[in-house]
Amino acid sequence: MANTSTDGMLVVDSDGRVCLANPAVEALLSRGGHDLVGRIFGLPIMLGEVAEISLLQPDGRLLSAEMRTTPIMWRDTPGYLIVLRDLTERRRIQEALRDAEGFSRAILNSLSHHIAVLDERGIIVLVNDAWRQFAAENGDPQLLATGVGANYFDVCAMSTGSDSEEAPDVLDGMRRVLSGDLPFFELEYPCHSPEEERWFHLRVVPLHSQRRGMVISHTNITVQRQHARVAAEAEALREQLQARERELQTLMAISGVERARPVLLAQRAEYSLRASSPSHFRDGVSRYGDLLDAAVKERGFGVPDNESSVRLLATQLGDLHAAARDVVEIHLSALRSRSAGVTPDRQQAYLEEGRMLALQIMGYLVAYYRDGTLP
Repeated sequence: MANTSTDGMLVVDSDGRVCLANPAVEALLSRGGHDLVGRIFGLPIMLGEVAEISLLQPDGRLLSAEMRTTPIMWRDTPGYLIVLRDLTERRRIQEALRDAEGFSRAILNSLSHHIAVLDERGIIVLVNDAWRQFAAENGDPQLLATGVGANYFDVCAMSTGSDSEEAPDVLDGMRRVLSGDLPFFELEYPCHSPEEERWFHLRVVPLHSQRRGMVISHTNITVQRQHARVAAEAEALREQLQARERELQTLMAISGVERARPVLLAQRAEYSLRASSPSHFRDGVSRYGDLLDAAVKERGFGVPDNESSVRLLATQLGDLHAAARDVVEIHLSALRSRSAGVTPDRQQAYLEEGRMLALQIMGYLVAYYRDGTLP
């Protein structure tokens, strides 16, 4: 058995003199059996312990090996069996695993998504830098509730308050993914701070490895949500303005007024105030933004104090043959510039006041194109 073993084996007597050396130990020690048998084994013999030793190779390399010593009877006399196991392959695998783990961690830390890996009990075993930073900046600086070792299932189960309405659904989704009932789980949820509106997309996928678990990612989708809301508002406003535009065209067709010519020019698909007169367009955006600020400032007082300014802007746009699409473009440009970096409540105020302002301007444009002047 000793001759076929891949582990190196030496039998030494009670004095430490080599009595037997198998082929594997000859390879490890780079010495033939005739050079080993009869010589004193030059390392301390430690019973009941596993020692790691370094063996010098002929080319100067150091080879790591594990040494185990067991007392035996050799030819009716006490002796020791020394087993030497080459650790080179194990070290290579361990180093490869460390490199792979370091590579995976570097990839995780390069992502802006907040990522955590959970085991089957819900205990967090790995988080990336984005996860740690968000937790530290939002009430868990020591990562006691959201760091490695914390139970994320318990965190969701014990969550309370208005910001935790989705916690039961999240907990149920994670458990269903873990059990295999769902291939993945996704949810969009609000996570507002006192200073800003925030929305996140949660995604849970199973961990495909020997250990059961799951990977959780939270992605900030605030900008996408805001853009979607603005786009929906813009579409609703566009429909309302187009209705005003159709009303204007009907009036022009009935009256046959000479001022229908610039209106028809404004309805041409290729006409755009932004493209035909960029400076006038920028001026319109600036004036519209000022009117928005004034409307939001006066919000709640009931009586707007910007009527003359709105009429003046409508007259200027009428002189430029502006159409509904131009009003919408001016509205959206001003809304984007005013909504950047403000609180959710102020964003909503801009949306509501902007909708009323755009309809007010379009109403004046209808009167302007119909009568040639504003009442």
